[in-house]
Amino acid sequence: MTAPIEFDMPDVGEGIAEAEVLEWFVEVGQPIHEDDPMVQVETDKSIVEIPAPATGTLLKQCVPAGEVAKVEELLAIIGDPGALPPEHAEPGAASPAASPAPARVGVPVPATTAHRGAALLVAASNPAAPRRRPMASPRTRRIAVQRGIDLSTLIGSGPHGRILESDLGDQPSADGSSGMAAGAAPAARAVAGRANEVVELRGLRRSIARSMTEALSIPHVTEFREVDATNLLAARTALQPTFEAGGVRLSVFPLLLKAVMRALAIQPSMNATFDAATATLIKHAGVHLGMATATDDGLIVPVIRDADLLDLTELTHEVERLAARARTRTATPEELTGGSFTVTNFGSFGTWLGNPVIRPPEVGIAGFGRISEKVVAVDGKPVVRPVLPIVVAADHRINDGAHLAGFVNAVAAAVAQPLLLLS
Repeated sequence: MTAPIEFDMPDVGEGIAEAEVLEWFVEVGQPIHEDDPMVQVETDKSIVEIPAPATGTLLKQCVPAGEVAKVEELLAIIGDPGALPPEHAEPGAASPAASPAPARVGVPVPATTAHRGAALLVAASNPAAPRRRPMASPRTRRIAVQRGIDLSTLIGSGPHGRILESDLGDQPSADGSSGMAAGAAPAARAVAGRANEVVELRGLRRSIARSMTEALSIPHVTEFREVDATNLLAARTALQPTFEAGGVRLSVFPLLLKAVMRALAIQPSMNATFDAATATLIKHAGVHLGMATATDDGLIVPVIRDADLLDLTELTHEVERLAARARTRTATPEELTGGSFTVTNFGSFGTWLGNPVIRPPEVGIAGFGRISEKVVAVDGKPVVRPVLPIVVAADHRINDGAHLAGFVNAVAAAVAQPLLLLS
């Protein structure tokens, strides 16, 4: 008999310390082949399928779906049927026959990611596919048992298809009762289905909460500016036919990214990362531009590597590619780390302006609001012009008001004279 393999949660990306288990593709007792998809996890960066490290039988899922596994924590045990080591057996289980001591392994995960929606579509189109255990909290499962509800017949409304208590509806228990205490007041019965939902932050949303808490330690200094966008819109209109001929739609956003990069070249102290623990500032030689992207799960920031080396066409293609990968949660950890400055576009949501928060360890962030017509003074006369709101926040430990003003002035000049962006 071969020794069981104790498989540790692998390191699935730079800076990743833990991941939430979304779904096990193999149930305990089922056979699995090496490199077959075994379990799907979600980090604060992406969704990753972890393959089996060996061929055998899945003896134990050490971290259930919905729970968090830390890197190097025991994730699964694979071996011969019935060879589960005694120390991992469930209480009250029969002791297995003596078997060789388990081998502990942790293998790297390939840079392949997948979106759970694809798995759901496959399962829906193949009724013969093996049933997977629905994702639900212990409380939800207990209530479902009390009410005689088969969770596999429900479609969860929670993240990644998780079945919430509210998805169970106001159905009676298996014994016909509603689960209410005898003598309950009519008012209590009338609102019985209005239970509060308790949500434990997981995956991306928990990462965002942690990151924003860390960002509060940064002393922000912020400047707001409004710029005449007449020439910017005219430049986009003039360039659009050329881009459309190449099958690309040119938006204003790549032009704004170009403006930011021109300003970073003028004010390099903004294109930096700061380690407060060692009081070390790194001024980056290249511009690795973070691009805040809204997804169904929360805000994700893919990074355009060496964005300053790309022409406008290349930059537009990279914006579209990374935005698509972020929205489908298929971006690799390498595409989501290593930024030196971040840009966010409030205007894409119809928002006039916002107050952006710096992403540590970066020391600055720029935001652009919705372009709208306003009455402005031109040569002493009131005229209506399209106006672009700009807001830039800087880490006051690194950049003073003069640095911030120099950066904003450079962005405003580039927006007002967009021909500078094509040089």
